[in-house]
Amino acid sequence: MRTSLLPVVLAMLASSASADPAKLVVGIYVPSVEFGTAQARLAYVQGLAKAIEGATGIKTEAQSYANVAALRKDAVDLAILDGQCYAADPRGRLVATATIGGATTRAFALYASTPDMLSLKGKTLAFVSTGCNDAAFVDHAMLDSEVDGGFFGARTGKPDLTAAIAEVASYKAAHAVFAPVGTAKGLTKLFDAGLVPNPALVTPSGKLPEPLVDKIAAAVIGYGGGGAIGGWTRPSRDIYANLAARFARTSKAGVLANPEPVRLDARDVLLEPPTLRDTAVVELRHHFIRAGERME
Repeated sequence: MRTSLLPVVLAMLASSASADPAKLVVGIYVPSVEFGTAQARLAYVQGLAKAIEGATGIKTEAQSYANVAALRKDAVDLAILDGQCYAADPRGRLVATATIGGATTRAFALYASTPDMLSLKGKTLAFVSTGCNDAAFVDHAMLDSEVDGGFFGARTGKPDLTAAIAEVASYKAAHAVFAPVGTAKGLTKLFDAGLVPNPALVTPSGKLPEPLVDKIAAAVIGYGGGGAIGGWTRPSRDIYANLAARFARTSKAGVLANPEPVRLDARDVLLEPPTLRDTAVVELRHHFIRAGERME
């Protein structure tokens, strides 16, 4: 009697598809988070990798990247991506969102070494060069499409937040910078630019087994860490989608209120005003002068 091999093959394929990998690699690219030094950033992701390894039993390595292109090229299993980068390219499964100051978003503002916006015309703007739709982030998400592209005389992209702020505060090579509120010490805040989501932990390929991803999420959310990234929480795609929507140019027009209609009652026009029926009698006294005798 011949036994069909199809059920056996299908079982083997299912087992292979759901098998945990022998090793995990977690990479980090978060230039907008103020770790201060590359060593501090690497130390943070190494600590997180140990927490994941302890929860899953899978050897986990940590890598820190200087640009997003290198991280994507290495096809890491887990990626900690800057909020701007995940908003610009939301591929993979979103596992957790970083918390900084107890929140999942940070308020950004324009800081300058000059007292007002008009004095920045023709000057240099420093920004964090993430490689994730930077022009749209600055012109539309931060400047709300209200500043002409030629307003600033030049723009200089820096590799991380610390360098971008120092370009204005210390080196004086630029005159303004977009930064999270409270990070640009010694500079004048000109205006608030809106909320930007914190880094996202994602599985770029989306191929890790669901039970394993759930274990990773629990380990990451339970990891305190401290420092530049205070912790992690369950994610919401909405905060990243909201930032992505602000990458598009917006056109504004003045709002004109419709005048309130004036309605006339025809009877009001046809009625004779009562004052026309009131007569006033003016007493007249006629005086007659008798003529004198006729003179011959």
